[in-house]
Amino acid sequence: MNHVADLCKHANRLGLKLEPKGDKLAVTPASRCPREFADTLRTHKGELLSWLEACKAGLSTDCAPWLHIAKQVLAGEFDGADKSTVESVTIGLRGIAHPKCKLALDRLPRNPQKAAAE
Repeated sequence: MNHVADLCKHANRLGLKLEPKGDKLAVTPASRCPREFADTLRTHKGELLSWLEACKAGLSTDCAPWLHIAKQVLAGEFDGADKSTVESVTIGLRGIAHPKCKLALDRLPRNPQKAAAE
């Protein structure tokens, strides 16, 4: 099991509910969230938001982390990536039935070596 799923389980054990609110992570009731755990949630906010969105979209737990990667691609974090990385990300994203994954695939360069040379 990945660390994001473990964080969600820990939140449940603490009686907390995690919900995406746009680009924010809502924790309710906030008063019951220990400071150290709140810091951990802040550190992994992007991954948690992607995980919660993937769960809401019905993606399986093994597909959910790819939604976070799709968001990274869309944000330009893979611009200039080498051919092997682009191929690996393409393989990972192409089987995920989510609009953000499809958009990320369209954003990845078709020929990474050529794109890097330009």
